[in-house]
Amino acid sequence: MSNELDRLGVIVVAAGRSSRMLGVDKQLHPLGGIPVILHSLQVFGSFSNTSSIVLVMSEDNFPAGKNIVEESGLSEIVDVVVGGERRQDSVKIGLDVLASHVNGIPDFVAVHDGARPFVGHELIERGMSTARAIGAGIAAVPVKDTIKVAPHKIITDTLDRSELWSIQTPQIFRYDVLNTAHDVVRDDVTDDASMVESLGGIVATFSGSYENIKITTPEDLHLARFILANRLGQSNLSGSGPSGSVFGIGFDGHRLVAGGPLRLGGVDIEFDYHLDGHSDGDVLLHSIASAILGAANLGDLGGHFPSSDERYIDFDSAKFISESAREALLDGWLVGHVDATIIAQRPKLAGESLGMSARIGEIDGLENSTINIKITSTDSVGSIGDGEGIAAQAIATLIPIKE
Repeated sequence: MSNELDRLGVIVVAAGRSSRMLGVDKQLHPLGGIPVILHSLQVFGSFSNTSSIVLVMSEDNFPAGKNIVEESGLSEIVDVVVGGERRQDSVKIGLDVLASHVNGIPDFVAVHDGARPFVGHELIERGMSTARAIGAGIAAVPVKDTIKVAPHKIITDTLDRSELWSIQTPQIFRYDVLNTAHDVVRDDVTDDASMVESLGGIVATFSGSYENIKITTPEDLHLARFILANRLGQSNLSGSGPSGSVFGIGFDGHRLVAGGPLRLGGVDIEFDYHLDGHSDGDVLLHSIASAILGAANLGDLGGHFPSSDERYIDFDSAKFISESAREALLDGWLVGHVDATIIAQRPKLAGESLGMSARIGEIDGLENSTINIKITSTDSVGSIGDGEGIAAQAIATLIPIKE
């Protein structure tokens, strides 16, 4: 439980330019009827130890930030200020405001990204407990994906993900620890913890949340709406599909030609033949992309990625899926589930389905989808049964994401 004597100062950093949001201002965009930035301000404002909050905005958004604060009625917000050129400059401005305010220097400081709307009291409390014990604590979740080192896109090492953490905010420090780091460190850093680490300080992680996402792209905004709907109990993920779901079917087939390996499901399989095609010939990924486009009523695969276009020669078909999912998201749809069947007489693929599912789940736009891959044959009937080709069929379920 929180010690009521520990006063927490909060710096909510929202001075970014939203450069990857395709013209959408992520800080001010409505989420559940209120601006994204207000979600975290309300959570910190209602946390029992919070003594003061400083909101740091970009110069362009400063007037809007002032209006949001004035209309919020949150007395814990003591000031709205314009940030600096770098993120660390913005945090330092916030620190100086906290130090000079009539409420006095706080015991602890939490630095939080304004574009992370799903911080919660339990998460903040875990951070406070860590900062009390160590002096510095940062929210983190275990890395799920395999991480490879690939300078110039050439893989040189595969890291042990059991030791890797994805860092979030809030990052919570004793005031003196963070203030000293900002007074001394001048080099560019990616987060405040790096400054403390560079001075030899100890920084510990505390359990974050996979829902504690940072809105960086338009796709993240749609995912945020989905998370919020789940939290409010407005999403039905059982039965035949969530209310308002749509379904699309995709199919593709190609002949086998001499020369391996076989590229299928985004995986290279040892085989003396490969699928002939304008791109990489991956019929499974083509069928999934086609199903996504069909469910979203966005036409067919050939219309989006015509075989007459030289840009798609030997093209990685995973990009067909990521672009199709992105277009669906911009139209208000999230890919919830993919069920696909590979139809092949040769090679034997039963042992490859799990690897394909894992690879497909890593494709942009499918990270939060469930993937099911099945393998069948035609029992030696027809050209596929004669081993002349491979086909695939997929069904994609899209979930509506609504404001």
